[in-house]
Amino acid sequence: MRLCATVLLLLFAQGAALAQWTDYGAWTSVSLSQKIARKTVASADFALRWDRDFTRLGSTFLNTEISREVVDDLNISMAFRGGASMTDECQWEPQRRGAITAKYKRGVGENSSVSFRLQGQTGHKGARTPGQGLEFSQAARTKLTYYHKLSKKYRLSVSGEAFFRPLYYTYEWSDIRGRISVRKKVAKRKYLTIGYQVESPIGGPDPWVEHVLICNFGLEKKRRKSDK
Repeated sequence: MRLCATVLLLLFAQGAALAQWTDYGAWTSVSLSQKIARKTVASADFALRWDRDFTRLGSTFLNTEISREVVDDLNISMAFRGGASMTDECQWEPQRRGAITAKYKRGVGENSSVSFRLQGQTGHKGARTPGQGLEFSQAARTKLTYYHKLSKKYRLSVSGEAFFRPLYYTYEWSDIRGRISVRKKVAKRKYLTIGYQVESPIGGPDPWVEHVLICNFGLEKKRRKSDK
């Protein structure tokens, strides 16, 4: 874990030194999840993302997901995101995204666990031009997260995520993201997560660094019992 943290720190330090511009923003969201079957969970997230040094609402969307544990510790999920994002001309344009994710999570001690996530996604932004089809973009993402239970109410998580974009017949490493957050249990099945995230591209002609504050309120509902 220390080695991963050191590598991430060096990569972000290099990105910050070469960055031509830096942005600060905030990601706020509300999440609702419910167990709908023995090993199946449905969830929805409504998000507002602010950028341009907290002065602009850059995007808003609703993300829906259904996840199922296919074998012990391995979950497969499908998600759809619909919303709108702000262009450089300060106009709203629609955005859509679909994703398939595989996530493996395993305990590594009494109070700690590690998860690895692999995700493929496709989506598009903007309205459809008459007489032309929609242009879809693809990406792949891998994420490694370490969780540590600090107490009955607090949980710490540290993660590193890599993004890959299509290049000819393969995918190239395009961006890297790191996040640290603390989740607090504020009531029964209600959680508040506060965190910090930094993201930067790997190379490219216009290097940048984005710093983001994370705030999420989550509610987990119990599975509804069938009427007898």
